[in-house]
Amino acid sequence: MTRTLLMGLLALSAAGCTSAAAPSPTPERTAASPQKDGVIQLAEASQAFVAVTPVQPDPSGALLQAPARVAFRDEAVSRLAAPLAGRVVTVHVRTGDTVKQGDALVTLDCPEAAAARTAVATSGAALREAQSAFERERRMFDQGVSTERERLAAETRLTEAQAELARAQASVGFVGAGGGTTVVLRAPLAGTVLSRSAAVGSAVQPGGEPLVEVGDPSALWVVAEVFERDLPQVREGARVKVTLPSVHAPLEGTVTSVGAVVTTGSRTAPVRVALAETPAGLRPGMFGRVRIDAAEASLTLPVEAVLLRNGKESVVYVKQDERTFVRRSVVIAPPVDGRVQVIAGLTQGEQVVTKGALLLDGAADQLL
Repeated sequence: MTRTLLMGLLALSAAGCTSAAAPSPTPERTAASPQKDGVIQLAEASQAFVAVTPVQPDPSGALLQAPARVAFRDEAVSRLAAPLAGRVVTVHVRTGDTVKQGDALVTLDCPEAAAARTAVATSGAALREAQSAFERERRMFDQGVSTERERLAAETRLTEAQAELARAQASVGFVGAGGGTTVVLRAPLAGTVLSRSAAVGSAVQPGGEPLVEVGDPSALWVVAEVFERDLPQVREGARVKVTLPSVHAPLEGTVTSVGAVVTTGSRTAPVRVALAETPAGLRPGMFGRVRIDAAEASLTLPVEAVLLRNGKESVVYVKQDERTFVRRSVVIAPPVDGRVQVIAGLTQGEQVVTKGALLLDGAADQLL
């Protein structure tokens, strides 16, 4: 009886184990099945949702896009500092004032100015005396009364007096017109007072910080910061379209120069753009973006063809045969008008998935 009961329990246990080990139902087919890392087999039913396009150079897509700012031209800003040590007597302008060329900006009292002006007068008198002495020695030499040595000595003194006067005039040129210890700093160009640090009574030193800064608001250009990798595509004379949030219509311009030095941190170089027309209200410091015609047509793709893996790797899927697609890492430029320039990773003519790329890679994200 006991043996019969034990055999029955063993039979029930075996039946339970057999039931637990039974295979689960077969899962439904997915749109794409990975064969190995980066290779995808597309289900036949999903082929209608995937579009493939050969990669070709796109002349209309040969554009570079970069951030930009409006800035003064190099010759349009003047920073005036004190030419000599002294003290500020009068400040004639305020920040924002409009000035004409030659207008007085700051009046200084500089003791060295009086010495410089006196040196000019002294050197002028010495030159006149040396000139008279030389003429006298030359006449005496022609009459046989003076010697060649005396005539040469008089000529040497004349040359030294001329050099001393030139030096004194050059020194007083920094001081400017006027008399005594008064020095007046005047606007070297017409424009607007951008900044003013001069204050009445403050002491100044030559080579110190600028007392007044004047800029010509009509002499502006646009400076674009172009990435190092894109610089070979930029040429002087290239057409540029500038977009500024504060200006309703895009501005047209051309590239006038490409910076020779790349900034260490941002890895960009300045590209200066001359505008065909300067609209009213354009001010230095405004920010915007530029689109620059590249030197040659480049390979481009629609933005939806590029996927992001792990948040940083840009990939596309290249068609290998009728149903097989291979993942390919690519290097791209920033998107422009819904397209991206392919810098590296693809060659002309390769078949790339341009629609339905997410069906092939559910773990990736769309670029935009």
